[in-house]
Amino acid sequence: MFSPYDNLRAFVLKQLVGAGTRTVFSQRLPRPLMRSLLDALAMAIPPAAGVNLEEGRLGQVPCDFWTPQNFQPGRLLLYCHGGGYTLFSRKTHRVLVSRLAQEFAAQAVAFDYRLAPEHRFPAAVEDALSVYRELLARGFAPEKMVFAGDSAGGGLTFALLLAAKDAKLPLPALAVGISPWLDLTLSGYSHVENRDKDPMLVPENTQKLRDDYLGDADARNPYASPLFGNLAGLPPVMLQAAGDETLRDDSVLFAAALRQAGVIVELDICPGLFHDFQMFWQVLPEAEAAIRRMGQFVRRHWGN
Repeated sequence: MFSPYDNLRAFVLKQLVGAGTRTVFSQRLPRPLMRSLLDALAMAIPPAAGVNLEEGRLGQVPCDFWTPQNFQPGRLLLYCHGGGYTLFSRKTHRVLVSRLAQEFAAQAVAFDYRLAPEHRFPAAVEDALSVYRELLARGFAPEKMVFAGDSAGGGLTFALLLAAKDAKLPLPALAVGISPWLDLTLSGYSHVENRDKDPMLVPENTQKLRDDYLGDADARNPYASPLFGNLAGLPPVMLQAAGDETLRDDSVLFAAALRQAGVIVELDICPGLFHDFQMFWQVLPEAEAAIRRMGQFVRRHWGN
């Protein structure tokens, strides 16, 4: 159970993280400098205990390879980091990916896809698909894999699923989206309803990120907005989003579309919380509890 102070802790953390995120996405600093600063700040935060990190490449793509002490042979998590397709990296997400590797009892691979606006859509999807092809070529069994990602990386997770399906590749056993950005048309009502509740994703910044990524591409392209894709045949999915974020309805609408396509889906909306709150599992009890619910989903479905 959470103490009476947990709500206050979540509120204060939401405001602090929101102020930092608005600064990051306002693009007041040149992107290369901002990316370097974010990597340096993130590297100061220790990852989950008992999870070993090795760095390497899959093809030409730089990757982190995490192995937890409770690793069950053959299990693999392929993780797509968030950042509006323009910022962040595998390094900024080490605290979360290491914890998910531990929770899922799986090796984890997090990779650096090419970022916009230097590399616009569909560069990120192409990189994700190349990483998945390389994992299959190295003998990893798709039935023991789970795809996951947060925010833009959550959108990329499901774009990768659609691209793999279109390429007639075997699909992983499961997929998990953490506050995924699944609709680049920004049609969800939560963009209006939560405009003043979400301290992080100011609509104007979200639109700028979308435009920097897409350029002249169609926002309804399923590899950009999986909400508009042919979802039939996808593996079981868990979607987890915060009640107060502007991207909440991306998960709500996507869950409905998945169900209509006959896909098993679990939708977990976390009231009063903020975008990507799971990153703060070390200090926020609600975040740790949310990660444990992801682990329960994986254990219920993996291999079935």
